[in-house]
Amino acid sequence: MAFKAGTTSAFFLSNAANSLINLSPFADNLGFPQSAAQLEVSAFGTAAKAFIPGLLNGDQMTMSGPYDVTIHTQLSTAQQAGSLLGFIFGPGGSVAAQARMAGSVYVASYTVNSTVSGRVEYSASLQVTGAVSNGTF
Repeated sequence: MAFKAGTTSAFFLSNAANSLINLSPFADNLGFPQSAAQLEVSAFGTAAKAFIPGLLNGDQMTMSGPYDVTIHTQLSTAQQAGSLLGFIFGPGGSVAAQARMAGSVYVASYTVNSTVSGRVEYSASLQVTGAVSNGTF
């Protein structure tokens, strides 16, 4: 079984000019749940609940890392404009045969935190909209 270090992960997000920008150097944490709604279809007379899968996705990606004016400008501008952004996420890096997830997001929230005894950091939630394409690079 092969394992990958998180340091190889790659994340690209489009900017205002609709060009994909490599934001990997500006992030040190990225979470990407992919879920399907579970619709209860239990009927009278049954002893246990029954479910079927419903709509896919609709999740929020989370990302965070050290503050940089590049990431600040990209995320805050997109949030204020309500821009739809394309993304590509490669948890194992952006090399051949590694997993590749792609889709579209809106910036749902963006936060900057500063403390005296630590680095300035940002965090953001990106609302996935539409289908997510799961494949390989």
